[in-house]
Parts: sequence; C-alpha cells; structure tokens
Amino acid sequence: MYNLKKDDRMLEWHKTATENDKLLFDKIGDFEEYFSDMVFDYDSITTRFLKCQYMNNGEWEDGLISLPPELEYFDLGWFWFKVEELNDNKLGCFNCLEQSLTITPKELESNPTILHEMIHLHEYVIDELPLYYHDVVFWCLYKDLSEKISDLDKRIEQHGHILNEQIIYEQGGSHDILFLLKSFDLDLKMNYKLGTVFGYGYSK
Repeated sequence: MYNLKKDDRMLEWHKTATENDKLLFDKIGDFEEYFSDMVFDYDSITTRFLKCQYMNNGEWEDGLISLPPELEYFDLGWFWFKVEELNDNKLGCFNCLEQSLTITPKELESNPTILHEMIHLHEYVIDELPLYYHDVVFWCLYKDLSEKISDLDKRIEQHGHILNEQIIYEQGGSHDILFLLKSFDLDLKMNYKLGTVFGYGYSK
C-alpha cells in the first residue's frame, strides 16, 4: 500500500524539487480533473456504481456507498514528481516502488507524455484496491467511449491480441485494455487523434 501521508511527503519533496519539478506538478494538477472517473469523484461517469438506498427512520433514502480512503481522500501530494533524464531512452516513467512520476526534460512541454504517465499513476491506485474498482472504471469507460468511437471494439481486439500485448510488455510497462480506454478518453478530451496519449504524442 502506498504512503498516504501527504504533508510529510510534500515537505520532503519541496526540499529537493527543482523549478522544472514544480512546473510538472502544476501541469499535472491542471490535468487532474480529467481523471475524476478513476478516483470515483461523485460527479463522474463511475458515480452510478456508487448509488444505493439505505433505511433512515423507517424510510428508504438515496445515498452513495462510502469509498476507501485511497479514493475518498486521493491527493497528488502522496507522490513525487521529477524532471530528469531516464535510462533506455525512456520519455517518462511511473515508478510504483518510489511512488514517483518522472519525465525527461525534453518532454516537459509534451502534454501527451504527461497524461500517459498520469494514467499509470491512477491505475496503480486502483490496482491496490479490490478488483471490482478496476472493473467499474473499465466498464464505464467502455460504455462511454462506445458511443463516441465507432470502431472501438476493433481497436480493443487489435490491442488485446496476445502478440501485441507481449511486444508492449517487453518494451516496458503495463498497458492493459483499461489503459487503452483511458488514453482514448483523454485523446477526445484534448482533441487529439486517437492513439496520441497512448503513443507519447505519436498516434498510430
């Protein structure tokens, strides 16, 4: 489980953060609204899976299921954000062990690269929870995108083919179908060609 002590972690980060690190953090903060579904914000597409009814003084009332603290109190202050050179010609990286998101200096102005790594960060949070949270985000994204992308199923089948997934895995990182769907969602929100966020700015 990751560190939820935001204040201590942010104080430690600020001691060594460069101006570029802080600029990256600000940009990530500006994009955070696009990830409301992945943290189950109550006005997002995942809200309907939280709706329930409960008994109050003998009458049924509408309500919402309580979220685990990792989602209820989600905060970017739990993570470190760095701008520095990476090995193996990588453009960006989310490190689960360090709970850090890093991009290379040349990618600081590349919004697709930043958004790509933000998906990894948010999927890491979900994957630390019971599988049904992952399933809900997957299903809600699929239903929403199926109304906007006519060949969505074909794109999923091409991506999900074992040969393709093996190649992607060998190149580094996990890019499952949920990752693909969220990347398409961000492409639409940013008015990018489909595949841009997934491909670090280069659409297929």
